Amino acid sequence: MMMICVYIYHGRIIEQQGEMVNITVKPGWKKGTRITFEGKGDERPGYQPADLIFLIDEKPHLLFEREDDDLVYKAAIPLAQALVGCAISVPLLEGERMSLSFDVVLYPGYVKIIKGQGMPTANEIGKRGDLRIKFLINFPMSLSPEQRFDSSSILKDCSYNDFL
Repeated sequence: MMMICVYIYHGRIIEQQGEMVNITVKPGWKKGTRITFEGKGDERPGYQPADLIFLIDEKPHLLFEREDDDLVYKAAIPLAQALVGCAISVPLLEGERMSLSFDVVLYPGYVKIIKGQGMPTANEIGKRGDLRIKFLINFPMSLSPEQRFDSSSILKDCSYNDFL
């Protein structure tokens, strides 16, 4: 419930009047969704009462970014785990967690899609967008000469993706 105040004209007298309106935000509504209360706005002589319009806005979330009905979660992992595999625990929208294991090389920008774990869709009850997990790879700040040599000898014969 929200209290609104509008101006009502009674002949030459302007009166400010308060009214409670109920706004029910439905799951899946996006930024920019309009909620219109027809004829509930200010009045002016010779005109119909104006409509009262509310626009939905979104607050930033600590864990997720919204892209349409999908949610994006950024998972940061060390380079060593990106190269040899890892297990991560991913938060879900309802507060649960999902455990995932990877035995592939995770490169910067790698995305894992979890179907149906995103935002509820506004127009289709029970349907949800996807959760996209984007991997951020933490590289070491420095390597000793021995670590450089070992890394070079291990990685020199690997096949590489060409991202350009």
